[in-house]
Formats: sequence, structure tokens, C-alpha cells
Amino acid sequence: MKKSTRLTSLVLCAMMTVSAACAVSFSASAAKVKKPTGVKAANTASGIKITWKKVKGAKKYQVFRGKKKIKTTKKKFYTDKKAKAGKTYTYSVKAFNGKKLSKKSKSVKVVRLTKPVFTLSSELDNMAYLGWKKVKGAKMYHIYRNDKKLTTVTELNYTDSEVKKGVTYKYKIKAVNGKSTSVYSAQAEIEIPEENLNVKAKIEGDKVVLSWNKSEGASYYQIYRQRAGMEMGIRFASTRDNTYTDDLGPNPDAFTYTVYAINFDNTEEMVLPSGNVSFVYIPEGCYKTDENGNLRINITLNRNEFGDYIDYYAGREYTSSLDLSSFDITIDEESSKVISVDDGVISAVAAGKAEIKIELKTEAVKNRLYTAACAAAGKEFNNKLSTGIIYIDVTVEQ
Repeated sequence: MKKSTRLTSLVLCAMMTVSAACAVSFSASAAKVKKPTGVKAANTASGIKITWKKVKGAKKYQVFRGKKKIKTTKKKFYTDKKAKAGKTYTYSVKAFNGKKLSKKSKSVKVVRLTKPVFTLSSELDNMAYLGWKKVKGAKMYHIYRNDKKLTTVTELNYTDSEVKKGVTYKYKIKAVNGKSTSVYSAQAEIEIPEENLNVKAKIEGDKVVLSWNKSEGASYYQIYRQRAGMEMGIRFASTRDNTYTDDLGPNPDAFTYTVYAINFDNTEEMVLPSGNVSFVYIPEGCYKTDENGNLRINITLNRNEFGDYIDYYAGREYTSSLDLSSFDITIDEESSKVISVDDGVISAVAAGKAEIKIELKTEAVKNRLYTAACAAAGKEFNNKLSTGIIYIDVTVEQ
């Protein structure tokens, strides 16, 4: 009996031990898994990358975009490549240990912003110019120079005037919407020339003689002329030399000349150093009146170094701002064989001499042109354009 009792006790103990082990094993597999922490979402070149901290005991993770599960992964990150540009997304993550899912992590919100692309990066007049394509969803753009944040703008362009000669600057940009930012754009390098062309102007009679420093690597030079008040200059001449003479004739205002050195390698034009110069004195003699009191203007159309005639643009600024019914332009048959006139621009047809008659029909136009003529010539006329007739005598050189 004692032997039986002892055996029974041993069996009971063994059963209790096995039962306890099973209980421990069951308890471990049913343990809850904690929700992920440290969830972040950021734009990459290919999509939105979601990252989180490792959860102890987790075998997999489920990634949610809003309420929709979009991925199950063993990794601690996932890139949503289907996120559309300009859209706002909310992401969260659950941990999974084989039988139990954790609760959702805290959600993170991000705007999908694609990588910015430069459309312009160049130097002009010792300044750096940048332009880029609009990024969907972006409200502003951070600009970085030499890896340091320079400024933030809302436009799609930026001019950096705080640069030094002889220095190369490296620019990158990021698109921004609140706390969401894109990845960096590709890097743009802009070299600021050591010196510009140092353009100089000298007035000789009714001509302006321009001269400038030669630029190493220049194939030729482009010359622009800009009247005061004009938004941009008009290219009117090209030369392979480092000097040019502009036959002023009658100029309605002071001009700024800008010269660009151009390197041409049969595939594209590249702007090298540039420079500009202004003058405000129009020499006496540009404006003349005949015996009848009519204002007479003399201009010459010559050829550039390529053999092409150079158009005369000075009249465009006036014809484009005047009512066409306030003046008449007349060119006789012989003159039409030498020149043509379109929207204030006089172009050469053939070598010779021509006359253009302009009749002003209103006092307001007469007064306006008279005031402009006096301001340009620096002196008063006696007749105040009383006849209301202007003659333009044009010489087209061979």
C-alpha cells in the first residue's frame, strides 16, 4: 500500500509538472504585442518612405495608408511608390507576432512632393539666376547654396545677387508644404566670372563708340540696346571684334548698352562674361527742323559682320503705345523699294535712300513727342512741332 501510494504521488507530480509547462507555453504564445512607436514618413525620389522602431516579439508589420492595409513586411520600413504627387496621405503601422496584432501606432501625415527639377541655372551681369519646374503640392521652396539654406521663396525662380567674382556656387532646392519636404534637387553649379567685359562708351558726333575687354573663349559678341523705361533690351548687333560703333541718328531717349560674350561650339550658345554701360547725353544735331518747321530725323541702316542688315527698333516704343488713329505713316513708291515699316520697326529692303512721312493728328501726340525730343536732345525747339509732320530720312548702306 505504501508502495502504491508512493507511485501515485509520483504520477500526480509528473502530471502537475507537464500541466504547468503547458500553461507557461500557452501563456507565452497568447501574449499581447506592443504597438509600434517612432513612426515617421518622408518623401524620397521614388515615393513616401515609412519607418518605425523595432517591436520586441514582432515577426511582421502591417502598413496602413488611411484605413487600407497596403503592405505586410518583416522589415522596419516600407516605401509607398503609388503615392501621387501633390496628395496628402496618413500612415500608421501594426506589429504582428503570428497570432496577435498590436493596436495601430500613432498616424503620421505627409504631402507627396516630388524631386524639384531646374530649368535655368546661369550667370548674368555678375548674378546667379535659378529657375525650376512647379512641384505639385508645394507652397514654397527652400534654396540652398553650398549646402547651407540661403532663403525661402514662393516663386519658381530666384536671383542671387550676393555673389563674388571668380567664385563657383553650388545650388540645390527643396519643395515644401508645411512640415513636408521633398528630397533635394540635382545640384546646379554657377561660376561667377572674375571680371565682366568692362564695356565703355565714347560719343563722337552723332555716334556712340563701344569698346570692351576681350573674353577668352568668345566666338563673337552680342550687343543689346535698351531705352530708359523698357523692360528688356533689343539685340541689334553682333560682332567678332571687341568694339562697335552705333550710328545714333535721332534717338528718342537715353540708352543702356549691354554686351554679351558668346561661345558657340556648333551645338549650342553659351553666355560667357557680360557687361553694360549707359549714357544720358544725346549729342546736338540728332534732331533737325527744315525750313517749313517740320522735324527731320536721319537714320542709317548698315550691315552686321555677317552681312545682314540691322533693323531700326527705336520707333516701336512709340507706335506700340499710341492709338493708330492718332497718326498716319506714308511711304512713297520709290522709298518702299528701299525700306519697309512694320509696327515701328524700319527694315532694309535694298541699298539706297528713302523717306518716311509721319503726320500727327492730335495735339496730345504732338506735345508728347515734342517733350520727348527736347528731353533727348537737351534743348528746346522753336516750333513745338506746330506742323505735326515728321520726316524720317533713311539711308540703307550697300
